[in-house]
Amino acid sequence: MSVLTTVLHRRTRSWPAWFRLACAIVLIGSVPVALSVVDTGSRITPAETPSAPGKPGDPAPGAQPGWSTLVLYEPGADGSSGEVHGVQAANLVSHAGSFELRQADRYRPGDASRFSSIVYIGHRGTTPVSDGLLADLATTGKPVSWVGHGIEPLFTRNPGYQHKLGWRPAGRDEQAIAGIDYKGVRLGRDDRADPPARVELLDSAKAQVLAEVVHDDGNRTPWAVRSGTLTYIAEIPFSYVGQADRYLAAADLLRPPGSPARVPRALVRLEDVGPATDPGTLRTIADHLAERRIPFTVAGYPRHRDPRGVANNGVSLDIRLTDRPDLVDALRYLIDRGGELVLHGYTHQYGDEPNPHNGVSAADYEFYRARLGAGNATELVGPVPGDSYTWARDRIGQALSEIARAGLPRPTMFEFPHYAASAVDYQAATAAFGTRYDRGTYFRGWCEPACGHPGPVDPAGIYLQTFPYVVRDVYGAVVVPENLGYLPAWQDDSARDRAIAAVVAEARALRVVDDGVAGFFYHPSLGAEALGKVIDGIQAAGYRFAPAAEIGRG
Repeated sequence: MSVLTTVLHRRTRSWPAWFRLACAIVLIGSVPVALSVVDTGSRITPAETPSAPGKPGDPAPGAQPGWSTLVLYEPGADGSSGEVHGVQAANLVSHAGSFELRQADRYRPGDASRFSSIVYIGHRGTTPVSDGLLADLATTGKPVSWVGHGIEPLFTRNPGYQHKLGWRPAGRDEQAIAGIDYKGVRLGRDDRADPPARVELLDSAKAQVLAEVVHDDGNRTPWAVRSGTLTYIAEIPFSYVGQADRYLAAADLLRPPGSPARVPRALVRLEDVGPATDPGTLRTIADHLAERRIPFTVAGYPRHRDPRGVANNGVSLDIRLTDRPDLVDALRYLIDRGGELVLHGYTHQYGDEPNPHNGVSAADYEFYRARLGAGNATELVGPVPGDSYTWARDRIGQALSEIARAGLPRPTMFEFPHYAASAVDYQAATAAFGTRYDRGTYFRGWCEPACGHPGPVDPAGIYLQTFPYVVRDVYGAVVVPENLGYLPAWQDDSARDRAIAAVVAEARALRVVDDGVAGFFYHPSLGAEALGKVIDGIQAAGYRFAPAAEIGRG
């Protein structure tokens, strides 16, 4: 048995708003599985595709025309951890333009001249950086972002470089850290994260401090600094990401200098709507949102299964949308009042056995195997039996057929149940829709040696990334972000109000990202009152609620 603890979180419990350590990913008795590039042709015709699928490296909608970024990463000690960080940086820079992701030792002198900007991810700072790369980074004149460790050779090979920049690296910062201050906002930082580099400021006229490390004793040192075209971020902010995290500062700083800001936009998604959902509740929610002129999406699945009768007195239950004309009418009512349909799987469960809870739709995973471990923590085991591109394509096709038989419009976006699926499942969803509305799940090896042209992809090397703005990820899909989490069912008004406050606080923190989109989801069974309070709080934080389709266009 191989066990990898990584960044993932169950959506059936209270989410932190950014991806963080919350459960173990367990791969039982397996080895990395070789995945090859597959034919992305499907039974879904291009005319039916709401957003044409792109390819890895393409820019997100709304990106700066012609802007391109070379993302280089230092390999990790195991040969793949550096790739994990490189993928997350590449996903973010797609917001501004196209990207190419490479291991740093594949850089050749002069390569920088073909790109608008360069991002270097220093995983540990232990792998030598080539003289050709160092020379180009020092002289390119284009925006360079160095994230993490290993920047010292840039200074040692260039005498006087520290005086030109007005700062220098000074080892690791081993002091206890209270947080990161960026744009006047205190952002969190998990104590388990590796120490950042220490930056010594030499000349504040030459070096602009963009963000600061705030130590427990109140002392401050630069966390991000910019001198001319070089921006330095003193750590890789992709590990142990929690609520209102310093990850937000990095996501903002990786946007090209001088990028325009826009009015902050927000999204609300009604979640887990299926054939067993009460239509009266949906109509009440729709009226509430329409009265306030709030656009919204409805994430639904067209077939409800309870194979063991867990919620039906031991009698197996299988309901399709066409069995519920009253619900279909309610969904049309939602669409007439500003709702957009998002496909949220076919059955939102897998097979006849628990996966991992009880086999009932909306509770279980559909595109990935899971089990319950110690303390009922969810452990992701690996792809479902029979998983393949064809299986996922056909399952998505079955869902679309059910929706068509009910006379409802084709959903324009896809959301994986519980944000978990295999890499080939993601390929199938990208081919069918071109746009997802979720948080992305990624795998070690998917971008090594090149994104979409992988060698062995390790199902145990699974990690989650949440986005503060629209991106086009390494699967080639446009990703409309959900990043605030949701309101869990509450026991009393006090618990409800704390949950509302947590979502709104996360939205306020997200304001540090100039082009940020704040998205949350909500289960209709909780009623309209709490939903209205969340919307009030997000609007008070300065956001305008927008249609998901608008966000998907950039």
